[in-house]
Amino acid sequence: MHGCLLQGKNVRYVHIPDDVNIIKTIEEQVRIITPAPPEPRKPKLTSKEKKQNFKEERKKKLDSSVEAMKAQLAKP
Repeated sequence: MHGCLLQGKNVRYVHIPDDVNIIKTIEEQVRIITPAPPEPRKPKLTSKEKKQNFKEERKKKLDSSVEAMKAQLAKP
């Protein structure tokens, strides 16, 4: 019988065919039922790095606003 599920504490004998690699089969089943590990956390930024990032973001927004104004003024 192929693909049989057994539950209970009274199982006394299980025949595993010679052509089955039991270690590989067990590892595959464990891999299937084991949840994936969580994503690694990003390192926390220092206050100095946060300030620098904020300044860079603010500068990018300001630059894009200036470019948009220049484009509007260039139109006849």
